[in-house]
Amino acid sequence: MDTRQEIETLLVKALKDLGIKDASSFIIERPKNSRNGDWSTNIAMALFQSETRNHPPVGGLETKNPNELAVKITELLNKNKSSIFEKIEVAGSGFINFYLSKKYLQDQIGEIIKKDHKFGSLEIGKNKKASVEYVSANPTGPLHIGNARGGPIGDVLANVLEKAGYKVEREYLQNDAGWQIISLGKTIYNTVKEDDGKEEEIYYKGEYVKKLALKVCQKVDINKLSKEEFVKKAGEEAVEIMLLEILETTKAMGINYDSIRKESGLKKDVPQIINRLQKQGIVKEKDGALWFAPHLRQGSGGQANDEFLKDRETVVRKSNGEYTYFASDIVYHSEKFNKGNDLVIDIWGSDHSGHIPRMQAAIKSLDFDPSKFKVILYQFVRIKRGNELLKMSKRAGNFITAKEVLDEVGKDAFRFFMLMHKAETHMDFDLELAKKKASDNPVFYVQYAYSRICSIFAKAGTSDFSKANYCLLNSDEEVALTRYLIIFPELVEEVSRDFSVHLLTSYAIELASLFHRFYEKQVVILEDKELTNARLALLKATQIVLKNTLDLLGINPSERM
Repeated sequence: MDTRQEIETLLVKALKDLGIKDASSFIIERPKNSRNGDWSTNIAMALFQSETRNHPPVGGLETKNPNELAVKITELLNKNKSSIFEKIEVAGSGFINFYLSKKYLQDQIGEIIKKDHKFGSLEIGKNKKASVEYVSANPTGPLHIGNARGGPIGDVLANVLEKAGYKVEREYLQNDAGWQIISLGKTIYNTVKEDDGKEEEIYYKGEYVKKLALKVCQKVDINKLSKEEFVKKAGEEAVEIMLLEILETTKAMGINYDSIRKESGLKKDVPQIINRLQKQGIVKEKDGALWFAPHLRQGSGGQANDEFLKDRETVVRKSNGEYTYFASDIVYHSEKFNKGNDLVIDIWGSDHSGHIPRMQAAIKSLDFDPSKFKVILYQFVRIKRGNELLKMSKRAGNFITAKEVLDEVGKDAFRFFMLMHKAETHMDFDLELAKKKASDNPVFYVQYAYSRICSIFAKAGTSDFSKANYCLLNSDEEVALTRYLIIFPELVEEVSRDFSVHLLTSYAIELASLFHRFYEKQVVILEDKELTNARLALLKATQIVLKNTLDLLGINPSERM
């Protein structure tokens, strides 16, 4: 039983002893300020507000305010508390704070060492499956830095879900069909046939187009085909060439996919899905096209009262008979749910926000559970070099490629910087800071903590941590470091629940900071062998947790800097 569960059990028993039946409204959380304990609950406040608003007193108790109720609850908690708590006390406004005992904290060091790489592994996803689709970039050009932000977000989320017990499939969707492929083919044709004067049909610009055209012409002979034939084949070849380039870039980012699905391969199943929706009466014909209209129910006679199925009319087949990307996406998500996924997660740029309610409506219309469908929207990235904002790339035309940034700063800095902010916030990526070998570069700061620990062990030689006397670890720095180490499993749980992957970088930075602070204040290798072994055990636990965190982030835990 973890400490949160222990607290919950104690609280439920205390309420039962007080004759209070409703124990569902309170929260247990870690306070932002460690001076307020390791855990805190608002139980007295929550119960007092909910029950006394209309029918005081709470559970038959005569209490004038939440603090009085908190005192009564705390008296019972202290009678029944286990040895893991040093003290339980009332704070202001009816909050109750729980302080873990030093003995409990010290014992956790041995537990971390014993579990090693499995520390932080959970079973909340046991026997569950999840699919995570990310990047799925526009196939007509190189992967630009904006779309690349979704790569580390999706990859780290997949890592965390696996750590939480899920079986995860990492997916990439190639949009290799539709007007943009023809447009790319026309661009290549008119790039090669420059004397035709078809500048208006060059839809994509940049040096990459000329290089791409040369590669395409090595496979498709422009002189043996009609313009229409060449445009079609050139577009098809070009997107395959670009896919390989994009996948090379994602691999350089540390990303490997389990499956790559092509839109062209989904097209064959679109008529069947659309026919099924037509039979349900939620596809209608208008202006020669077919429209997905989920608010129309067969026999319903009008609007359905459903948050997902209102005002979501979208074309699935154009008037020329061509099926839309949305139609293919319905098939793709149907496949995901038919695989038995308990979570279907898509990582999209913020400009795709309008696609979410349409997909929710389609998923619900196909009788799948839309609550299992999750979308993370990320904002785009600005690239800076110090104070200078970089606006464009000669190679790409009007955007900066992910490869350019990766080549300059490397995989580890690239991933760490991309993960430092909430996905929904805009971010600036400072190239100079990312390359800097100093403590103000966060990824260097974290990796240096790990390498510093490695160098201490290289100097100390072998140690038998099974004989370590953890009771000797009493300094403020040792206790603070230990308190933070044991948070790691809770962090894995939180990220697996709300997908806030940026919390991992914050955790890594703070853990590194606590280690550096400990190292600056306390000597590790001493004449006192017993204390030396205890401190080395603490560093071993720190090394394990740092490595486990960096593994989730997909960042190399460098032994030497």
